[in-house]
Amino acid sequence: MMAQFNWMGEFQDPEKEITFREDQWPRVKHKMQFVYVTTAVVYLLAGFADFLELGPGPKFNLLLACRALAAMAGLTSFYQLYLNKKDVLRHTATVCVYMSAVMGTEIIELILKAPITGTMTISATSFVVLICYLFFPPRLMAPLIGGLGGSVLYIGSMIFLTPLPFTSMSTTILSFGLANCCGIYFFIHMEKTKRREFSALAELRSLVEIDELTQVYSRRKVLEMGHFFFKSARRFHTPGSVLMLDIDHFKRFNDTFGHHTGDQILAGVATRCKHALREVDSFGRLGGEEFIVFLPQCTLPQALIAAERIRTTVCNTPFHTDNGEVLVTISIGAAELQPDHADLSCLIRDADMQLYRAKAKGRNRIYHAAA
Repeated sequence: MMAQFNWMGEFQDPEKEITFREDQWPRVKHKMQFVYVTTAVVYLLAGFADFLELGPGPKFNLLLACRALAAMAGLTSFYQLYLNKKDVLRHTATVCVYMSAVMGTEIIELILKAPITGTMTISATSFVVLICYLFFPPRLMAPLIGGLGGSVLYIGSMIFLTPLPFTSMSTTILSFGLANCCGIYFFIHMEKTKRREFSALAELRSLVEIDELTQVYSRRKVLEMGHFFFKSARRFHTPGSVLMLDIDHFKRFNDTFGHHTGDQILAGVATRCKHALREVDSFGRLGGEEFIVFLPQCTLPQALIAAERIRTTVCNTPFHTDNGEVLVTISIGAAELQPDHADLSCLIRDADMQLYRAKAKGRNRIYHAAA
């Protein structure tokens, strides 16, 4: 399990990582918007405390201007997220700029207040570092730059630009070290946990949506897509057709060669059918040896062409099984969406009736309503 993550807690598979980020984006967006607005407001309100500690004058004005710039950076970042642009590089840069503005303000506050308050604001600044790790995007690099980089600059400024005693500095350094270590640990741990949950849900979704044996859509998923196909055709007044497929004499294969060979035939038929269809077509297994195809933007004559292509693809070449080569044929029933079809079940029922006609007339053939 651990091998699927890199040192930053991300999936090693780039495509899987991109899919995860897209799935997480709405939650990440709302979380970041909350942090941007909240910290911007709190930063402005902190100006009252600055006034009480520094009083009116150039120092207070400088610190207030820095707080205003940091708050403006936060509100600008909020607006960029409001535009809902999924630009990873832009948002990473935005996080870094915002954290730089915040930590820069913290450094200026330290320099201005150190002679008065000493290290009283250290705990608050460490809390800012923890926020950076816990609330920003699900990638470590931006929080690492903001949190660790900001901590180094803060400590460096404290050492070289303030008259604080070494005992106070050592305590501050330890507090920042603890904040960064805990922040990095919990960041990586939480991101790995999120990705494990994402993988488990994706696997569960695959089990529900994909038929394990044939690797085509399951009954539940293909009928769900069929309902979408039906509603879309009705809404936009476009044609649509359905094909019902059944493997001829499938029980005989099971009885003669065994269920393992039967499974090989099912999987092979599904693969050939899938390759004979368009990407926009929805193909799935209804159960047993029965399959269904939804053909959007397809009239009955076009559906019959597709049906014949499927039939010849399946029956012209024998299937290689553990019991040797086996010749397989299929029967197909076709139906086109009509105005009197009240719902999807009516359309499927018409195609199913044509399938039974094809089987009754000798199998290995295609039947449709006009036949």
